[in-house]
Amino acid sequence: MSETVRMYTLSTCGHCKAAKKFLKDHGVASLCTDVDLLTGDERKAMIDEVKKYNPACSFPTILIGSESSSALTNKPSGRRLVMTGVEQLYDMLKKIQEPKGYHFNRDRERVDDLLAGLLVNRERYGYMCCPCRLASGDRDADRDIICPCVYREADVREYGSCYCNLYVSAAWNEGRSHPSTCRNADAR
Repeated sequence: MSETVRMYTLSTCGHCKAAKKFLKDHGVASLCTDVDLLTGDERKAMIDEVKKYNPACSFPTILIGSESSSALTNKPSGRRLVMTGVEQLYDMLKKIQEPKGYHFNRDRERVDDLLAGLLVNRERYGYMCCPCRLASGDRDADRDIICPCVYREADVREYGSCYCNLYVSAAWNEGRSHPSTCRNADAR
């Protein structure tokens, strides 16, 4: 591919990690920026840049030449500590959410990755905001994306899965719904 590939991502986002891996596995060089790791004016400028191509500011946003696409399909250094926290979080949330009809995705590796992202965000911001959405660091402004986010119920009802695929319906896990259904991120 001769055109430049530019990716705007979040370090905690499973969709972003999958897009990075896809490009790497296919030998496509890309320039990637984890927007959530930027601060101050640099972060604001990068968000403004993303919004020029993707007004919804969803991640990943991928530019190939001048065309943009979103939703293609750093953990802390103490991986062992993170995994212990992930296992505890998994057990706790499973007990709380399954009786409400919200199941974890059957892909345990994906679930563990998303739970690790929640823990990273809790360390960064003091609350567990969705690892697939850019947090502002202001709890009140981010209230809608604190996991489980306010969008989960409608997403699971309509698509069988929340946006990041952490919480799914039983039908999703049993293959009776359409996990490949593409959601329009602009609708949010």
